[in-house]
Amino acid sequence: MLQASDIAGAEKVSLTIAPADRNKLTRELQLQIGDRPVIELGLKIDGKTVPWRNEDTAVTVSIPYLPTEEELADPEHITVWYIDVNGNVVEVPSGRYDPSTGTVTFSTSHFSKYAVVFVDKTFEDLGSVTWAKKQIEVLASKGVLKGVSEKEYAPQAAITRADYLYFLVRTLGVNARFDENFADLKGDAYYYREIGIAKKLGITNGTGNNRFSPEEPITRQDMMVLTGRALGMLKKLELQGTSSDLDIFADKSLVADYAVESIASLVREGLIVGSGNRVNPLGKTTRAEAAVFLYRIYGLN
Repeated sequence: MLQASDIAGAEKVSLTIAPADRNKLTRELQLQIGDRPVIELGLKIDGKTVPWRNEDTAVTVSIPYLPTEEELADPEHITVWYIDVNGNVVEVPSGRYDPSTGTVTFSTSHFSKYAVVFVDKTFEDLGSVTWAKKQIEVLASKGVLKGVSEKEYAPQAAITRADYLYFLVRTLGVNARFDENFADLKGDAYYYREIGIAKKLGITNGTGNNRFSPEEPITRQDMMVLTGRALGMLKKLELQGTSSDLDIFADKSLVADYAVESIASLVREGLIVGSGNRVNPLGKTTRAEAAVFLYRIYGLN
């Protein structure tokens, strides 16, 4: 969390978690939060408050919380917002309620104000994908997924390489400092940061020549390779799958050599089941299918 240089010569270092001053929040934000906890995380060195941010690590915070009856009926929508110095809110995808401990937990790489909230995000075009509606709504409420607009998710559209990696990085809550990114990404793209993190951590190598091809639909095997690498890096998946794990699929021969280990490992752990007796490695994945898969991954955290 802290480098030796951060505390060189210090006699006392303390972390503080205190109720934030609600009067400094906008009226709209006060209404959205209600009477749920709002805290301020701080770091003091020899009694002086100092800012803390470290993109290479994170701290996990737990806040005691007693949900209402309404919230207990749908506790996955209990989440966390970060409130910046200007009063703007940013979703914290790792925020979740743990009924076994009666706490809301989240991870952060910087100290500031944080609020427990109940978010019930939905989209108007989910009627054709009732099998994925819950997963889309939960992950969108946490800020893991984003729609193509405020009201539409486009569930039947093929998910792009950029959107899948953006969703995956936010699902897993990984973070890292990076100084460079792929040449074909615009710096103001909403997915720029997440793809930069993934490149730095070795989750993605792009499509060659320092390019990522962000708007191309991602193939199912590339989706599984990115996911397998990320889970392996986090020690949430043992990358020990072999070609024999794919014998149950009639189209096993279509799986590229570079994808065998990741796909086989995901199959071995029951995270991928295929469709019928096919894994369809060269096919596309819809945004609805991606949400269901990532919801499964989110549950591993």
